Amino acid sequence: MIGSSPFNPATVLRTNFGFRHEHLYEQMSERIIRSDSFPADAVATDRLLLGAKVVLCTLSMLSNRQIDFFIRLVPVETLIFDEASQIEVGDYIPVLHRFQQTLRKLVLIGDDKQLAPYGQDDVTELQSIFELPRLRNRALFLDTQYRMPVVVGEFISRQVYKGKLRTDHRISDPRACRFVDVQKGKEEKMGHSWVNHQEVTVVVHIARLYHAEGKSYRIVTPYDAQRSLIEKELQSAKLPWEDKCFNVDSFQGNEEDYIILSIVRSNKVGFLRNTRRTNVMLTRCKRSMIICTSRSFVTNVAASTLIGRMVVAMGQEAWMDRRDLVRGRLL
Repeated sequence: MIGSSPFNPATVLRTNFGFRHEHLYEQMSERIIRSDSFPADAVATDRLLLGAKVVLCTLSMLSNRQIDFFIRLVPVETLIFDEASQIEVGDYIPVLHRFQQTLRKLVLIGDDKQLAPYGQDDVTELQSIFELPRLRNRALFLDTQYRMPVVVGEFISRQVYKGKLRTDHRISDPRACRFVDVQKGKEEKMGHSWVNHQEVTVVVHIARLYHAEGKSYRIVTPYDAQRSLIEKELQSAKLPWEDKCFNVDSFQGNEEDYIILSIVRSNKVGFLRNTRRTNVMLTRCKRSMIICTSRSFVTNVAASTLIGRMVVAMGQEAWMDRRDLVRGRLL
């Protein structure tokens, strides 16, 4: 954990690069050591660590020779890799070689039904540790999820986890998953990404309703151009925008009470062809989610995708009446 507890202090090593949500690091600034301020001797390093025995950093940082003083003071005995399904098998080799004398335990946490190792779309041979049969057979499957409402959890279990994922959740109302038919929404190319202006309008309207009700919500979309456009419109509407809107890849591992999804596409399947990424997108809500999309698109062109199958599973009653949306009735 990250914190200032005297019993289990931790520190974070990070590179000196800009990040989209840079403001989040301000919340733990006392525990962050930037690469451009790494000390050149053990004494200065010890002062920076403040007695921390838990160090958080990226896999690439573990291979960086700049951290030599850190690992002399805090020998690496246990490595815990979060989101390990996104790490290609070969990327572990430098780290395992470097710490072979001190390493005692290796823990890998991940889900091979969510984001794949970077580049697998182009190089299909890339594999994570969970996709190696000899190692997968020894993996422990955590078979109960507590995040998603029953209607979402049971659908995901059937469609993605072969019915093996159980749901333990107090919300069983089928209205925890709703769709808004953005009839006039059209996908438009913007650079190397896509936007849908009509969906932006609907998303901001829903965000305004949630904000007025004091509800905790986040907005997720597959395309970065759409994320940027939504943020811009939230600002124009004088609504909270920082830490509110994310693309799918940046939101894996995160969750929120209420999720608003903007699918963007209205003509071609695009992103929705990737079941693993779609799985991430559909599994972030703790109380409910509203999916903004074109009904004709998800029931025709995208009918065979995970979200198309969700439309069928949720039934006609999952589609919100536009009059209710205008009147501010989200349930």
